[in-house]
Amino acid sequence: MDIDSLKQRPADHAQLTYKLKNANVYVSKDEFHFTYYLDPVMEIPSELDASQLTDTESSYIETQLQANLNKFKNQADLLGKYLSLRGAKILDIGCGGGLFLSLLKQKGAQVTGIELSDSRAQYAKIKHGLEIDKHPIESNFWQKRYSQHFDAVTLWDVIEHVNYPQQTLQSAANVLKSGGLLLIDTPCRDSFYHQFGEFTYHLTLGKYPTFLNAMYSSHLFGHKQIFSTAEMQMLFEVVGLEVIDLHKFHELSFPYEFYLKKLFKSQMLVNLLLPAVQIFFKIFKIQNKMLVIGRKKQ
Repeated sequence: MDIDSLKQRPADHAQLTYKLKNANVYVSKDEFHFTYYLDPVMEIPSELDASQLTDTESSYIETQLQANLNKFKNQADLLGKYLSLRGAKILDIGCGGGLFLSLLKQKGAQVTGIELSDSRAQYAKIKHGLEIDKHPIESNFWQKRYSQHFDAVTLWDVIEHVNYPQQTLQSAANVLKSGGLLLIDTPCRDSFYHQFGEFTYHLTLGKYPTFLNAMYSSHLFGHKQIFSTAEMQMLFEVVGLEVIDLHKFHELSFPYEFYLKKLFKSQMLVNLLLPAVQIFFKIFKIQNKMLVIGRKKQ
């Protein structure tokens, strides 16, 4: 299955299955779920526009995007289990505000980030003193200058956002040294949230997609595809990576209120539900994401 080809002409290879608030989701005969929307990545200037970092953007990065400090600490600790961090060359694709790279830098790693958002890239530079670049990983900038250069490449909550995921993974694998590591986490389609969303969508004839509305978006840098564990296993193998770990786990990238606002427009309803949601997730750790670690074949 070449999923990138499916996305170029979706109507020829897949069926429009879910009509959501912010996206139309196609499903191929092999069950790959994706939207028709593609970001104009090649139109994004590679020069950083520092003026985009406003007080509002800084507040969002600090209170929402990087609110879950334990998440970033866990990611740094995880990489440290597989790789000696001191002196290691590490590239984080879609590095956001740079907190993950900052933690690695403190451990002695040589870190570089790719971030297409001007505000987030500027924040990472001035807040954490990081080297951030806006060239996409698929560009010649990375593919020619940094071929087989990095000890590890990470894509945390990124692969679901990219236009052509197979090309992105292949490009990431190309800049890895032989034996280098690629680490990804991403929402998982064979999980409760997606499956419950599909159930409610079909049960109500599309009127109440519940979680599906929060999982796909045909907006700039929105969620364009949600993978199953089997699809991700296949993709790693196709791009020349041996999967050394693949498992589901529970993690929410944003505060609970962020997701409730996506599901319900009423702030009063959000405030009413928030305490119950917090208690629920303390008791039930629903596995909603997958972690995949691959090693570049010798």
